[in-house]
Amino acid sequence: MNQEELFKQSVVTVKNGRVCNKCGVKKPLDHFSIHSASNYFRPECKQCNNHLAKIRAELKKIYGTAPEGYRCPICNLTTEEVEGKGGRAGAWVLDHCHETNTFRGWLCHTCNRAIGCFGDSVDKLRKGIQYLEAHREKINS
Repeated sequence: MNQEELFKQSVVTVKNGRVCNKCGVKKPLDHFSIHSASNYFRPECKQCNNHLAKIRAELKKIYGTAPEGYRCPICNLTTEEVEGKGGRAGAWVLDHCHETNTFRGWLCHTCNRAIGCFGDSVDKLRKGIQYLEAHREKINS
């Protein structure tokens, strides 16, 4: 399905647009890009996506790339182990705080997505850990 067909189909199912997950504003679907190598709209509007791209580009100018022999600080995987798991992108993602736009470090795509799915919330991550621990005890007993 090409982008035009996808757009037409989405317009039928979501006639009133969608809410950008960054700015929180409801906008028409033509304000959203198709996710690269996928068949769905990006969660953030084009304007917010452009703003984020500029921030990432500035941080990459300052911090460059992950050092040679780097391991993800969360999953401990190497460059070779994570290469290709982020689509066309490289092995590492520049992770930054979305509130302060400050560099936090380099993560693999999987760990970066996981943190993003929890909304960068320490409380939600703790609750997730508690949930997993509670159910691990039930399974191991």
